[in-house]
Amino acid sequence: MTDQLFDQLSDRPVPARPADAPATLFQRSVGEAAVTVADKGGRVTTPTVRQAGSAKLRFPRMAPGSDSVEALILNISGGLVSGDRFRTEMAAEAHTLTVATLACERVYRCEDGPAEVLQVVRAGEGGTVRHLPQPTILFEGAKLRRRTLVDLAEGGGLTLCEGLVLGRAAMGERVTTADVRDRIEVRIAGRLVYVDAFGLTDEVIARASGPAALDGARGVGLVLHVGGGTADTARAALDGANARWGASTMGALTVVRVLAPDHTSLQDALGRASVALSGAPLPRAWQL
Repeated sequence: MTDQLFDQLSDRPVPARPADAPATLFQRSVGEAAVTVADKGGRVTTPTVRQAGSAKLRFPRMAPGSDSVEALILNISGGLVSGDRFRTEMAAEAHTLTVATLACERVYRCEDGPAEVLQVVRAGEGGTVRHLPQPTILFEGAKLRRRTLVDLAEGGGLTLCEGLVLGRAAMGERVTTADVRDRIEVRIAGRLVYVDAFGLTDEVIARASGPAALDGARGVGLVLHVGGGTADTARAALDGANARWGASTMGALTVVRVLAPDHTSLQDALGRASVALSGAPLPRAWQL
């Protein structure tokens, strides 16, 4: 094995793999993280904190007496590729739970099937979850299946943002092939009130420059909010942002959509809307 590794690193040619040789089985990454906040005698507590595999949780120190918890999720595998599976659960039975990522997740070229991500969000009556990951960066050939399930009790609060960036502009990257399916479902008091299904394929990317598609944007994002601010709140915050956006309020739910020319503009617009709607500052990881 050592000789083979050195052969591959040296200038000597590596013998071609026989046509009938079995496919190489690469190690896949599996991560799971869960955190729940609740009330204990008028104080915020975390009865559930769980991490496994490539998923790690970190908790920035909050101000004394704070009624909220901030959690950072890290994927120590360095990104997602074919066959990786990542699951997160976040719940607020009371008080406020803010969940963010320390950095942008990356979905690299997938030679086989897609990476799979499942996100479960729950808020009880009087509880609020702010799920504010930094945008996900798609590399050429990325394949992703991501599903987000939101279940709110009557009186539960939510601020959720998701962003996708097609390649790193500063590195001269251009995404022409991808296979992404991103689905978000929101239930309030057990009733399905909103479904968002986003798909990105080679054919869609080929038409993405048209005005009925991405219209040339490299970043696309979404903010969902329940409790407090409305579409008018978001519109005021987004005035002057370097992005195209739209905001609507449908019953208890406010939806903000963003198209941006680059990563920085997308994250700025998502941050503006999230702060205005929730009335709370962005996670500290966003400000690094």
